[in-house]
Amino acid sequence: MRVLEMAGWPPQGGAGAFDPRAESFKSYPELVTIRKVDRIINTRVDMTCIFSEGLVTFRYYAPDRGTAETMAAIIEQNRGKSIDYIGTLDFRQQS
Repeated sequence: MRVLEMAGWPPQGGAGAFDPRAESFKSYPELVTIRKVDRIINTRVDMTCIFSEGLVTFRYYAPDRGTAETMAAIIEQNRGKSIDYIGTLDFRQQS
C-alpha cells in the first residue's frame, strides 16, 4: 500500500480549514517540501514544510499511534522531498 492510499493522506496544511492557501496546497502537492517532523501527539504528526518560500505547519492524522510513528519515520527519512513524492512510497516496506 502506498502512502497516498493511507487514511488521512495528504496531510492538512496551513492554519486550518479556512486558510486561503489550503486550495494551493491541494493543487500543488509537488511544491510542498518536507523540512522536518516536529512532534507526534497521540495519532497526529506535526511537520514543518516549505511552500512558496514560507514555512508552513502540516498535520497528518493517523488512525492509530503505530501508524503515526511509522509515518513520522517515513517523513523524517525523506526530508527535502515533496509531499507528492512521499505519497508514492510503499508504506508496508517502511513499517
